[in-house]
Amino acid sequence: MRLTSRAILAIFGLSMVALFTSSTPVMAESIAQAAPNQRQMNDRSDKMFSSLNLTPEQQQKIAGIRQEYQGQMRQQQQQMRQLQQELNELMAGNGTESELRQKHDQLMGLKAQMGEMQFNMMLKTREVLTTKQRSQMANFMQERRQSPRRDR
Repeated sequence: MRLTSRAILAIFGLSMVALFTSSTPVMAESIAQAAPNQRQMNDRSDKMFSSLNLTPEQQQKIAGIRQEYQGQMRQQQQQMRQLQQELNELMAGNGTESELRQKHDQLMGLKAQMGEMQFNMMLKTREVLTTKQRSQMANFMQERRQSPRRDR
């Protein structure tokens, strides 16, 4: 079955939402690994964009989009790490169920905001690409999702 670029991007968007609404234990692990994995993610992103044969103007626009969101996303990740640490301390200590739920809800809210930022960044980037490049990007992302997790 061959998916259209639009369908693949829709699936990608939904997968991003699923990723950022995962359970708290998984979240704790992913937050703890966020800093080391950030370089790998940037490397994969750079590899994908280099395969798209971007024009200098496209490269400049995409770099601007990345820069626009980079600070916000770093700040959001730091807030998520802090909340996760607070939640862990409440779990290990004498936190009430109400306190735990409140902290968890705050964490889930930040995760949703992060997912929204990533989706908005992807949409802005998509607008810079030609139809052919969008299709290539969608294929690259699909291949990436289907590859073994060992290289992630």
